[in-house]
Amino acid sequence: MAYNDILSGFRVQSTDPIDSRLVCADLAARDAIPAEARYEGLQTYVVSEQKIFILQGGLENENFTNIAEAIQGEFLTEHETADEIMTKLDGRVIAEHETADEIDTKVGDRYLAADTDYRAGETGYSHTGAFADKPTTNNYVWQAGQGINYTQQNVSDGIYKVMSLSPSVHAAVDNPYWSTPTPTGNTGIGLFQGANLPNNVTSLMDYDFVYNDNYDPNGTTGFEGSTGRIKLNDCVYGDQLRVRFDFNVIPQIANTTIEPALWYSNRDDNDDITFTFPLTTSPVFYGTGTVGNTYLNRVEISAWITSNEDVNALTLPAIKADNPVIIQPLGLLITILR
Repeated sequence: MAYNDILSGFRVQSTDPIDSRLVCADLAARDAIPAEARYEGLQTYVVSEQKIFILQGGLENENFTNIAEAIQGEFLTEHETADEIMTKLDGRVIAEHETADEIDTKVGDRYLAADTDYRAGETGYSHTGAFADKPTTNNYVWQAGQGINYTQQNVSDGIYKVMSLSPSVHAAVDNPYWSTPTPTGNTGIGLFQGANLPNNVTSLMDYDFVYNDNYDPNGTTGFEGSTGRIKLNDCVYGDQLRVRFDFNVIPQIANTTIEPALWYSNRDDNDDITFTFPLTTSPVFYGTGTVGNTYLNRVEISAWITSNEDVNALTLPAIKADNPVIIQPLGLLITILR
């Protein structure tokens, strides 16, 4: 191939392209470029298509390729076709989880529930302030110096005092204080009325449970005489329970240590209690100068849910102390992590 040496530049004074092959009015004009004027790599802009074409793989009309597609094709050829990539991505996600139909069904149900029943999805939570001993004489608000007494006898016995829940207190105190979003109106399932619950969980509290109606009231589990329970029956294996227990403590003696906990009884499929124990968090110490003062505590306690006995467990918040104290239980934020 011969070349002419050009030793100076051009100053183009025309609006027409310097090479007639660079711009064609339409595909017919492009295809009419003489064979002797073609070379592989020739690029031409076709005005009617608003696309640039390149001669690739030959000099015939069928060798004109949309340059954008050619670039994409070159990239994909190094890897896979676009369809192959999408197929493999879809297959990988589905293989790791479930079939496409199962995913569509479950995702569809979940988001429909979020729109209609205000469900949060997988992880979710609920809240209640329905502690049974809240005073009815003061609109269920603790007054200064009042509360549940952890007595010297309790200290001597070394017990965890269980905090009961009440359906009547729930009806009085667990009422939405907001208007947007519109509350669901579903009562009996906590302050949020079922909003924000995990998927397929109907409630995280059972206010109507009465221990003495189901078990020996003279037993030694620590639940004797209690009412209500944190309800885990809708949970699934692998969930984690996390409870934030809000309460006030009024020390009666200096240098007092309290131990907040979830009092926890595993139960088998026949509701028989198999084992009872405290799920504790860090103890709290009240030194000199604390007697008679009110101290707010917001402690978190967690537990795994990995068996049928965990799903069917009985649990309520509880407190143990090494000196007499007054306890004012305030609220429970119950979260299921997935």
